[in-house]
Amino acid sequence: MTIDSNTAPRLRLTWHGRSVVGCVRKNNEDSLWAGNLGAGAKGAGSTDEPEHDAAMDGAGALTPPGVLLMVADGMGGAKAGEVASGMAVQIVREEMHERSGADGIPEAGDEALGDTFSRAVERGNELIRAEGASNPSRQGMGTTLTAVWALGGQGTIAHVGDSRAYLFRKGNLAKLTKDQSLVEKLLEDKIISPEEAQRMGARNIILQALGSEEELEVALYRTELRAGDTLILCTDGLTGVVEDPDLEESLRQGGSLAEMAQRLIKAAEDGGGPDNITVILGRVENEHQAAS
Repeated sequence: MTIDSNTAPRLRLTWHGRSVVGCVRKNNEDSLWAGNLGAGAKGAGSTDEPEHDAAMDGAGALTPPGVLLMVADGMGGAKAGEVASGMAVQIVREEMHERSGADGIPEAGDEALGDTFSRAVERGNELIRAEGASNPSRQGMGTTLTAVWALGGQGTIAHVGDSRAYLFRKGNLAKLTKDQSLVEKLLEDKIISPEEAQRMGARNIILQALGSEEELEVALYRTELRAGDTLILCTDGLTGVVEDPDLEESLRQGGSLAEMAQRLIKAAEDGGGPDNITVILGRVENEHQAAS
C-alpha cells in the first residue's frame, strides 16, 4: 500500500487519554502520548508525565505523516519504571517524527511502514538499556509499549509486552495484539486451559520489554480503519481486572471519549485498582463529518 495524501481516505482521529495511579500503588509508572507526527516532536495534545492522574485530548487528520498513539507500562525499583516508560514514548515519538516526516513517508508498502515503526521502537530499547547500564539505581528497568500509527485508512501497530490495542466497531470489540506474557505462551502451547489461566498468580510475567534484552522482537499488526471505529490502547492495570466482554459492554454504552475512558477506569478501580491504569481512546471520523 502506497500512502498518497491525494487518494488516501480523508479520515480524522479524535483522541482522549487518561492515566491514574489506581487504588494501591503510590507512584504512576505508566506513560501515554498522542499527537500529530507533523506537529513537531512534542506533538499536539500530548503528555508523557502522568504523575498520579493526567488527562489529554486532541485531534488530527490521518493524512501523511499521520497520528501516533502510545501507552507504556514501566517496571523497576526506585521510580525506574516511570523513567523507562517515559523514555519509551519520548524516544519513539522523536524517532517517528524524524523518520516519517511528510517528505519521508515510506512508499514501498506495508512492509516499509512496519520497518520504520520497528526501528523507532528498537532505538527506544537501545537507549533505555544504555540508561539502565549507566545508572545503578535504574539497572534492570524496562517497559511495555503498545503504539498505533494511524495513517490514511490503516492502523499499523507496534507491540512489546502485555499492554494492549483493541478495535471497537459496530458494537463489537476485537483485540488487535497478543500479550507477550508467560500466561499467553502457556495457553498458546496448550499447557494450561483458559480457566487455569484465570487462576494463575503470575499473569503479569512478560517475556520481553524495552530495556530488558539487547535483541528485541517488535510484534507488528495492521488493521483497516473506517469512520465510526474506536481504537483503544491500555495497560494491564485495566485488562488485568476487567475482562474483554465487560470492556465491550462498557464501550457499547457510548458517550464522549472522556466518558467512555472514565467508565473503563472506574471499572478497574471498582475491581480493586491494584495497578496503574492508563487508556487512550481514538475515534475515527470522516473529515467532513468532524468539521460539520
